[in-house]
Amino acid sequence: MDLITLIGDAEENFYQLGLLDRERAKEVHRDVRLMLSTPWKPVNKAIEEVAKLIIKNSIKNNPDHLSQLKSYSEGLGIKLEETIYIMLIPEIVSCMSKWAPGLIKGNLGCSSFFMRNEKSEVVHGRILDFPLQGSYDHYERAILYDLKGMPKTLGFGASGIPYPSITLMTEGGMTLSLHQKFTNILNKDGTSIFEIVLNLIKNANDRNSAIDFLKNQQSITTWCLYISFKNGDVLAVDLMGKEHYFNQLSIPDNDVLYFCNHLENKTLKQEDFLPTGFHQYNLMREEVANKKIKEFNKQKHKSELELIQLMATPLNQKVKTPGHYEHYLMDNITPSSLTVVTMNPTRASALYLDGPAPKLYRDNILSLNDCFKNPTQIQIKAKNVKKNKMASDNYYEGLSSLMKAQKGFDQKDSQNVYHYLQFAIDHLEDYPEKCVAQFYFLIAQYMFETHQRVLFNLLDEFKNLVDHLPQTLNDHCLLFIGRLERILQVANTLEEDKIIHPKLRTLYQLELKIPRILFHPTTKGMIIPRVDILDVIYLYTI
Repeated sequence: MDLITLIGDAEENFYQLGLLDRERAKEVHRDVRLMLSTPWKPVNKAIEEVAKLIIKNSIKNNPDHLSQLKSYSEGLGIKLEETIYIMLIPEIVSCMSKWAPGLIKGNLGCSSFFMRNEKSEVVHGRILDFPLQGSYDHYERAILYDLKGMPKTLGFGASGIPYPSITLMTEGGMTLSLHQKFTNILNKDGTSIFEIVLNLIKNANDRNSAIDFLKNQQSITTWCLYISFKNGDVLAVDLMGKEHYFNQLSIPDNDVLYFCNHLENKTLKQEDFLPTGFHQYNLMREEVANKKIKEFNKQKHKSELELIQLMATPLNQKVKTPGHYEHYLMDNITPSSLTVVTMNPTRASALYLDGPAPKLYRDNILSLNDCFKNPTQIQIKAKNVKKNKMASDNYYEGLSSLMKAQKGFDQKDSQNVYHYLQFAIDHLEDYPEKCVAQFYFLIAQYMFETHQRVLFNLLDEFKNLVDHLPQTLNDHCLLFIGRLERILQVANTLEEDKIIHPKLRTLYQLELKIPRILFHPTTKGMIIPRVDILDVIYLYTI
């Protein structure tokens, strides 16, 4: 991993960072742009207009932030507006459920773990999930920001991302991870989350000062900041446009706090917002994490090394009978995990998983030391690690193939979709995720094939998967059975009340209004598979 130090004047350093990023940033920015690229020019135009409005009302109102981005843009050799637009894409993706929910292509699903080690020092473990496999993870880096007007800060990111706003720790003992939340909030007068975080670390050094600062901030959409302080205080704050929700906690002596992407304000129901299955997705990851933590708490030694192994080692979900996977739960470490890191600001140290995504533990840990003065890194090998404590080669290749298949879906590249899903099925033969790969392979056939013989076979295959999938995917599986029975004009076996999610039952009723002769060509063009969050999105739900 690249280690970079920026010292002194912010504008000059951002210009030099832009020069350094000039070639590498192109790949990361290309993948980020693809998240908002659609086949429809009017929709793309609408997205651009929303971005321009936000740029006009927020970022350009802060001259310091604007001058830094301008310097970075000059270093990159691109227009300022282009840089600002790229920085805003995560914001637009997050709030698209307000005006174009079916077009979501990226979801920042994350996990944060907080604990005390044997010396009672605060440790923040963070997993970043984002569908930028093949670019972000190839150009990952850590930057020490030793700039005028801000505390020394170590930020983890990738080429093309200039700010320490995603994952960071400061010399004063603060750690922070940015989590994405999905609601229907779009506040055109809000401020970029990257700017909010940058100003937070300049203005806060404990929980009270952080709350005082954040109370006066307006975000563009819904984000959550998970923050720890050296004394063990933790702050989980949902920023929701003009609204805020603060959850104040303390790290216990003998337990681990875990957070994923649940809304902190429990009076709001995540099920009311798209993506449809995001709430179920979060519940599964939380259940797996809690199972791991329960076993972790039985250990005598609770260091950063043991924590990062817990975070990045998949739970052993044994397949008792081949083909029966109904108890499968999405792990807290997922196919789209780009970063796994633990941060200990007291020791000025961090542990980081090396290598390409997905970031599974395979005895691939980097130790970063002296992080606030002269950051250095060494590779460390855990002693006496048993193979069953690490992800196998087959499991790693299987999860990697799932995310490559997702890219194929995004680009409507049927050849890559089929290739990588078949690869995933082969490598996940002994793992419950095989059923997930099989399910999306069947969806690909529904989208790309028209021959009746293929469709009859699909109907049988979907029926074989019923009750062997996670809840949300099982609902979608039932929908596909109903669709195929209608297309093929065979007896209707679908029992509507078996579809658990109310929005998907409503979708079933909506689809009955589509004439049968138009049904397949209409529906197959409206499907957006989301392997990364175990969901399927339909454009006609907009």
